[in-house]
Amino acid sequence: MENKNQTMLQRGITLLTVIIGNAMYAAVAVLFLLPSGLPTGGTTGIALLVNRLTGLSVSMFVLGFNIVMLVVGFIFLGKKFAFTTIVSTFTYPICLELFGQIFANVHFTDDIWLNTIFSGLGIGVGLGSVIRMGASTGGMDIPPLILNKYFKIPVSVSLNAFDICILLGQAILIPPEMLLYGVILVITYTKMIILEVYPNVNHFFTLFFQPYFREIFYLIFNSDFRLTFT
Repeated sequence: MENKNQTMLQRGITLLTVIIGNAMYAAVAVLFLLPSGLPTGGTTGIALLVNRLTGLSVSMFVLGFNIVMLVVGFIFLGKKFAFTTIVSTFTYPICLELFGQIFANVHFTDDIWLNTIFSGLGIGVGLGSVIRMGASTGGMDIPPLILNKYFKIPVSVSLNAFDICILLGQAILIPPEMLLYGVILVITYTKMIILEVYPNVNHFFTLFFQPYFREIFYLIFNSDFRLTFT
């Protein structure tokens, strides 16, 4: 009985952390990323590109894309596909839309460097807290995992390749200088994720942390504790 209570408590803590992490990611996106026009990687980066091309709401695209990736992930990754992915799939876009309305009249700064740094730090802390709990953030996390499972392509390679393509896709609609800020943003939030998941890793601010991507995603789907469908 005691072990069952501990398990339920642990699940509750994990679920709450996943929700808070995604909410923080959404808040940072609304307060710093979107107003500054910064490009970024992942699902949000694709949503920004689609928004600039069609005017479609970023939050609506993220929700639709996340649902599609959730279904694809469940089909190709099976029952290991964590329940927390469902939580992230809906929490992030819902918070994105909600915070967009709550903070509609809030404006902190026009300084591109401040927006880049605070976006990177906030996104990194938010996503890092989710990953540290052995949870998945869904969206563009999923295709690299599928490629790794079926074609043995390292997650770090495909993840970085997708992010580069997403950034380059946005490059056609933004000044070249903004693309460079986008690269700095991606490096910053990736480094923050590494610091949260692997606090003892060498903390020099370099690109040498990239190989740890594979270990992070291994952690997501092979941790000792995860909420599953079974």
